[in-house]
Amino acid sequence: MSFLPVLTQTMILFMLILIGFAIKKKNVVTDQMLKDLSGLIMNITLPALIMTSMSYKFSMDMFNNAVMIFGYGAISYAFAIIFAFVFNKIFKTEEPEKGVYSFLIVFPNTAFMGFPILNAIYGETGIFYGAVYNILFNIIMWTLGVKYLTAHSKLKDRKESMLKDFLNPGMVSIFIGILFFLAPFEIPEIINSPLKLLGDTTTPLAMLVSGGMLANIKGTEVLKNKKLYIVTVLRLLTMPILMLFLLSMLPMPEIIRGALVVLSGMPSAMNTAIFATKYNSNSKLASQGVFITTLLNMISAPLIIYLLTKI
Repeated sequence: MSFLPVLTQTMILFMLILIGFAIKKKNVVTDQMLKDLSGLIMNITLPALIMTSMSYKFSMDMFNNAVMIFGYGAISYAFAIIFAFVFNKIFKTEEPEKGVYSFLIVFPNTAFMGFPILNAIYGETGIFYGAVYNILFNIIMWTLGVKYLTAHSKLKDRKESMLKDFLNPGMVSIFIGILFFLAPFEIPEIINSPLKLLGDTTTPLAMLVSGGMLANIKGTEVLKNKKLYIVTVLRLLTMPILMLFLLSMLPMPEIIRGALVVLSGMPSAMNTAIFATKYNSNSKLASQGVFITTLLNMISAPLIIYLLTKI
């Protein structure tokens, strides 16, 4: 993998974030528009991107690589969970902040940030492996993640709500994509082309929305919370560098190593703020954590990609 072309593609994505930031500051878009666009991405364009990226002709190599992504992805989440536990022990955090910090550390922004960067570096094959990784994300987020953010309350009917929300359009699209992958025939063009056109809008829309959401956070408040600096280092540097070190010692295709490292180094998931609001946790802290990790990802992502090219 050549560093300069990859860096160029990554910086193009971050330019879109800056444009999104600017148009929100200038009130070209409203909060309601950002919310509606976010819903459009999560419910329509991202599922379309996932389905078309998984409509490969079945091969044992792709299947084995997918299993590898799933297995090593589980290891990366295990490390993140341990880091979150140690962080809260060291700083003696209390609920509900404890759950928010854990969520910020454990869950990377695979959909809004990870998929576009994988697409820029590896194309649709990268999205395929990202979708497999995202299965883990959803399973852990709707179990342990919900537990993190509801530990301070006695939420009724939590299991029923978790099951209902788990079967979201993103997860459904992954299951459909798996069927596309396993199907002994090609998906008809009349179905595949509209899905691909929709999916291609995901990257620019996601970057613009990310920038717009950043514009709503007061940076001065974030700077006052020193714990968020540690969270940022753990999420953006410790996790991907640890995964890069471990995976570099194992024989595997470059794209598998790259996808795992890139995804493990993404900023904190925007779901942190969404879920914190949904479950009456500390949504302000959650938004601040998403803000600082997303902002500093503009620096850390090129660094991690550079390290990938040197291994």
